[in-house]
Amino acid sequence: MALLSWIVRTLVILLIIRLVLRMLFPTPRRPTSGPRRQSPDALERAGGALVRDPHCGTYVPQSRALKVGIGANAQYFCSAACRDAFAAAHDSVAS
Repeated sequence: MALLSWIVRTLVILLIIRLVLRMLFPTPRRPTSGPRRQSPDALERAGGALVRDPHCGTYVPQSRALKVGIGANAQYFCSAACRDAFAAAHDSVAS
């Protein structure tokens, strides 16, 4: 019985030490929100041609990108928000 008590007490002390060390020295974590930027080569290997969003610089598969314009003047965006922000920024510069 004394041995079991000693083992439980030791485990509790080790658990408390681990928790204190985790609070004092937290491990850095990757951000879980927001777009992750990957190299164009890695994305192209995943399949399809990639285009770069002129507003935020994110590479997007051409099949999923929002296309604005025709022919050589076409621009591709990762989202409607980037498309609108790009248009707003360029409209304010033009006027």
